[in-house]
Amino acid sequence: MAISSKVYGKSQYAIGIKQKNATAFETAGATDTAYQLLPVINVSAPVLNLVESGEIRSNNAGMIETDFDQFRTRKGGFVTLDFECPAERAGLSRLLANVLQDHAESGSYIHTIEASSSNALSRPDLSSSASASSAGIPSLFDIGLYGPASGEDKIITSAVLQSLTMNFDMTDGRLLLNGTFYSGFASSTGFKVGQTLSANSGEPTLMSSSPTQIESYFDTKQFDVNGSATDAIITAVSFTFENNVARVGRDANGDAEAYAFGVPSINITGEISFMYDGNFNDGANNVLQDFLDGDSATLTLQQGDGTVSTAGEMNITAEVYSTAVNYDLNADTGAIITIPFKVVQPTSSGAPSGTAFKFEFMDGISNSSW
Repeated sequence: MAISSKVYGKSQYAIGIKQKNATAFETAGATDTAYQLLPVINVSAPVLNLVESGEIRSNNAGMIETDFDQFRTRKGGFVTLDFECPAERAGLSRLLANVLQDHAESGSYIHTIEASSSNALSRPDLSSSASASSAGIPSLFDIGLYGPASGEDKIITSAVLQSLTMNFDMTDGRLLLNGTFYSGFASSTGFKVGQTLSANSGEPTLMSSSPTQIESYFDTKQFDVNGSATDAIITAVSFTFENNVARVGRDANGDAEAYAFGVPSINITGEISFMYDGNFNDGANNVLQDFLDGDSATLTLQQGDGTVSTAGEMNITAEVYSTAVNYDLNADTGAIITIPFKVVQPTSSGAPSGTAFKFEFMDGISNSSW
């Protein structure tokens, strides 16, 4: 057969996601679903993690495994998909709600995702017996992977974000997201190849008719030092959310019967960099001493006036426990302190009290059903 001269570029591929009700956990993703565009920077291919083995067996006169010594099955496997994209107003809270499986919405629409003593994160029922989703929780996504031609699309069924990183990149100027989707459906009915996604003329729809990227800036940026909220000049800040989701069981097709979530815990980590200055230093406002004393600190970040009453306004509150204090004394813009941290639940007299992590964002779009 002669070679083909046709070459494809990344712009000919796309990724679309669509919310599904938790009661449809075992229902395969459909070709006629109106998947919504995930505006990825680079398109990744799904990774199939299948059950397989191969070994030298008896009655083999040679020293090389034979073809019939090999074993592979899609039953019991899982699928992952990595992505990186700029955060858009219409999609950010949907992704964060999915990775933490928590969400409430109000107003027109204000989204709140919270881990606190008054709203402790709970493990969702992600299984075939799940109750109907409320405010979009439990949250599941079907994923459509659009190829360059008809019959070259793929579908991932009942995916959940396994991890998500929010990186407020001051250099790029945007909030950038990266993460990994996880699906326990690797069978021929759960992970479908050679498909033709037909809705919307074979293209994913936009989450919003006027997509707006989220910029990396904060009107309020405070970090505790010596137990007091102190204004900081931030050069970088990021959060990573990991939920340890894993498939459980094996149905007749070999697909997951449920997902284990947050076992043994959900981990929220991050890193913040700010200027070494009169507010943060090794003297009166000693960041290093707070680290040595094992003191946690409240991090407060706000886009807007803190009321979250206008589209695009955002509040983030996190109780952080530093795991190191690093200095860059040779930075071109002046000395910088970088603190990697993990988010912890504050306590009072040994009992949970206050907020570990709270995200509030107004985008004017409902997440309960889309």
